[in-house]
Amino acid sequence: MKLLGARNIDATEGPLISKIIAYVIPLMLSSLIQQLFNAVDVIVLGNMADNAAVASVNATGTIVALIVNTFIGIAVGTRIVLARNIGMKNEEQIRRVTDSSLIFSVVMGILISALGYIFAPWFLDLTGCPEACYDGALTYIRIYVLSSPVILLYNFGSSVITADGDSQRPMYYILAGGATNVVLNIILCLILPQKVAAVAIATVASQVVGAFLVSRRLVTMEGHCRVSMRRMRFDWRSMGTVLATGIPTALINAIFPLSNLQIQSAINSYGVSAMAGSGASATIEGITYSCSQFGVTSSVFIGQNLGARKLDRVRKSFWSCMGLGVGMSLVFGAFFYFTGRFWLGLVVGSDEVAIEYGLIKMACLVLPVFVNTANGVFESSLQARGYAFLGSVNAIVFILLFRVVWMQLVYTVYPTWTCLMLCFIVSWSMRCVCNFIMYPIVKRKSEKHLLAAEK
Repeated sequence: MKLLGARNIDATEGPLISKIIAYVIPLMLSSLIQQLFNAVDVIVLGNMADNAAVASVNATGTIVALIVNTFIGIAVGTRIVLARNIGMKNEEQIRRVTDSSLIFSVVMGILISALGYIFAPWFLDLTGCPEACYDGALTYIRIYVLSSPVILLYNFGSSVITADGDSQRPMYYILAGGATNVVLNIILCLILPQKVAAVAIATVASQVVGAFLVSRRLVTMEGHCRVSMRRMRFDWRSMGTVLATGIPTALINAIFPLSNLQIQSAINSYGVSAMAGSGASATIEGITYSCSQFGVTSSVFIGQNLGARKLDRVRKSFWSCMGLGVGMSLVFGAFFYFTGRFWLGLVVGSDEVAIEYGLIKMACLVLPVFVNTANGVFESSLQARGYAFLGSVNAIVFILLFRVVWMQLVYTVYPTWTCLMLCFIVSWSMRCVCNFIMYPIVKRKSEKHLLAAEK
C-alpha cells in the first residue's frame, strides 16, 4: 500500500493532506488492531467461560484506565515537545527529552505496579463490583498492573517514534503483540482452569512483546531520536518541559475514569447482563475511537510546523485534521451503530438482555462519536500550541463536575439505563462548545507570541 510506505514524515514540507493521511492511517489501524485484539479477549472468555468471566474483565476497565492510562497521558508531552524540537532541528534537546522520557517511564511503571497491586481491592469496592465477578476482577487487575513498566515503556517509546514522523512501525509492533495475545489466549484458556487469569497473562505477554520491539527500534533507528544505552542521561529540565505539557493530558486521562466511577457503580447495579452489554459496547466504542488519532496527528503536524515557524501550515494542519476526523467518525459511528446487534452478539452470544443494554449505550456513545473526535483535535491542537491546561480545565468542568451533577440531580429523578447513558453525549457536547469558543482565542494569542519572539 503506497500510503503505508511513508516513514519519518516531515510535516513541515510537501503536500499536507496526503502526508496527514499517510501518517494517520497507520495510527488508526494501530488503534483498530488493538481494539480488535482486546475484543478477542472478551470473545474467548464468552465462548470458553461464561458471562461472569466476561463481566470480571469488563469490571476492571475504569480502574485500569485510572491506574495506568493516567500516566500514559504524560507520553503525549514527550510527543509534542519532541515534535517542536524536531521542527527546530534542536539535536541536543531531542536527545535529552528522549532519554529522560524513557527513564521516567520505567521508574513510574514500577511504582504503579506496586501501588496498583496493593490498592486493587479498594478500587473494586469503590465501583461496587458484584460478588459474582469480584474474585475474577481482582485476579485480572492485579496481573495487569504488574505489566505497568512495559506498558509505559511501550507508550513513551512509541511517542518518540511517532514524533519523528514514523507512525507505521508502532502499528506492526501492536500487530505482533496482538497476535501473541490471541494465540496465548486460546492456549492458556485450554490449559488453565482460571480463564480470567489466562486472559490476563496473555495480555501481559503481548505488552512485553510490544515493549521489546519498540526498545529495539529506539536503539537501532537512524537520526536524532536514536537511543544509546551508554550515553543515556536523565535531565530534570527536559523532563520538566515534558511534564508541563503532559500532566494536563494525564489529568484528563484520570478525570475520565474518576468521573466514570459513579457511573460504573450504577452500571454494576443493573446486574451481570448489563455489565456484559456495556463491556461489549465499550469494545465497539474503542473501534470507533480510532478516529481520535486525528488528534494525535494534529499535535505532531502543528508541533513540527510551530517549531519551524510555518504558521500557514499550522492552520492548514488543524483544519485538515478536523475535517477528515469528523467526516470519518460520522461514517464509522453510523456503520457500527446500525450493525450493532451483530457486533454485540459476537461478544455476549445470545443474551438478548445484554444486547439491548449494549444497543442503548451505542446510541449514546457510538453514533455521535464525531463529537468526541472533534474534542480530540481541538485539545491536541491546544496542547501543541502550549495551552494544554485549558483542556484539563474543560475536562474538569464538563466531564468530572458535570457528570457528578448529572448523577446526583438528573439520574436520581430518572433512574433509567437511557438516562445513565445520555450523561456521556451531553457532557461531550458541552465540552465541544467550550473548545469551539476557546480555540480561536488561543490561536490568535499563541501566534501573536510566536511572531513577537521572532522580532
